Amino acid sequence: MGYDMFLVRSPEGEDTAYEAASRSFDAAVEHRDGLDLPHDHPVYQAAQAKVASAYDAMEAIRTTHFYLTIWAASECRALMDHFGMLIATQPPDRPAPEEYGTTTEEAVLTPAGDAAPARVQRYRRALEERLSWAPPQPKGIAAHKLGGDEGWTVTPAEIHAALAAYETSRATNPALLSEVVEDADWWPGWIDYLKHAARHGGFRTYGPPAT
Repeated sequence: MGYDMFLVRSPEGEDTAYEAASRSFDAAVEHRDGLDLPHDHPVYQAAQAKVASAYDAMEAIRTTHFYLTIWAASECRALMDHFGMLIATQPPDRPAPEEYGTTTEEAVLTPAGDAAPARVQRYRRALEERLSWAPPQPKGIAAHKLGGDEGWTVTPAEIHAALAAYETSRATNPALLSEVVEDADWWPGWIDYLKHAARHGGFRTYGPPAT
């Protein structure tokens, strides 16, 4: 269990390339599993190597996703707070489906898409607006968006503000930054992901509530 972050908008062509790589991986697995050979047989080992290679190629394509364990996510929030990248703010209250003429059951069971009744679509838009809400000219990322399974949306404006705060703060104590990178080897990748997400509509977070 941990925290999964997904870009709001995939880079152009990535989904198609990932699907093709997934098919190659599945084919490699199917070939390996179809071999009636012991696992230490050279032919089986060669097939396993192709499976591993296909998996690595598939994962290398997917830039939409970033994962942190619960422990790493806790460290991440602490580091971001230290560097002034987070802000404490209260999101709007969750909209009630009755306000839009629908019910929770209808909103959950109705398939997504334009064919959904207008009342359900209005309610869903209200939910999305709440999840992506940020104060005007944010000074960083709303801390509550880095926890919970609702799919909070971190906006590009929030990310740009957080990265600007980070650039200012990191310059004041480069020795601390070196220690951070040494202890949390995922940190440079996280900063790169934030920059990547800012160019693709932001990102959504799914995970247990932050404590």
